[in-house]
Amino acid sequence: MTLLSIGDQIKEGTYPFHSRFRHAANFWCEKQLISVVSEEIGDGPLNIVVRDFDGQSTTSESAPLMITANTVILGNNHFDFTDNDYYRSTVALDSWDPRLFQHNLSVLAEELRTASSPKSLAFLLDEHRTANFRPGFERAFTDQIRRGVYQMMNGHLLDGVRTLRGCGLGLTPSGDDFIAGLLIGLNLLQQLRGQDYQKIADGVFRTARGGNTFSNSFLDLARRGLLFGRMKDLVIALMHESEEMVRKSAARLMAIGGSSGADLGTGFLLTVRGQMGVS
Repeated sequence: MTLLSIGDQIKEGTYPFHSRFRHAANFWCEKQLISVVSEEIGDGPLNIVVRDFDGQSTTSESAPLMITANTVILGNNHFDFTDNDYYRSTVALDSWDPRLFQHNLSVLAEELRTASSPKSLAFLLDEHRTANFRPGFERAFTDQIRRGVYQMMNGHLLDGVRTLRGCGLGLTPSGDDFIAGLLIGLNLLQQLRGQDYQKIADGVFRTARGGNTFSNSFLDLARRGLLFGRMKDLVIALMHESEEMVRKSAARLMAIGGSSGADLGTGFLLTVRGQMGVS
């Protein structure tokens, strides 16, 4: 196994075991999680990416994760790293073309409508996609999502966040993924408009935070504009690159989880398009 990158928010210390899956092993870092992950998961502000990593066979629940100034220690495995191995999770915006950005946002919207998981929140962009949800629980889920987003769009942002918080199934529920996209969008708008949205973002985070450690970690990073690799690539593509690169970046984002990437992308898109009652 070889260390490929280490997130720029990871500090020296000893971190106890939290959980493990095939492609990730998670360790407590205050109220967040540091994750040792495979290449399939990829870069992130609190990720340590290791080639050929298998969390089920490599990780012992009795062994903590130890980080020194230049070494990651996981059980019997020692990985050395240098400053060149750090993944930088922020996006530095310099010059950008508003017309290109708006055009690329329309490309992202098209990709979400046509290529995302049938049961993603992209039904917010295309009402016909609600036919993918069965009557009963699934339709009740779509109704709750619609209600929360309607509240957000009509000046009741935190009420909408309360409605979406924890809505859905999975490691990070769809509603939480949408809120993370909202927070990433707010951070980007802050840079593009030169306006301070930090108080709004902090209020959204406090309202959205619940009992799901995975969601809480993800939401806090989004609040601070600290992006995992696939989302960072999409933001850069939207700002500076061709339609083809936007489509490729969107596809990589939408490949995350059953619908998590698409749900995140939908929240982000509606926010930067100015549809979330943020001015």
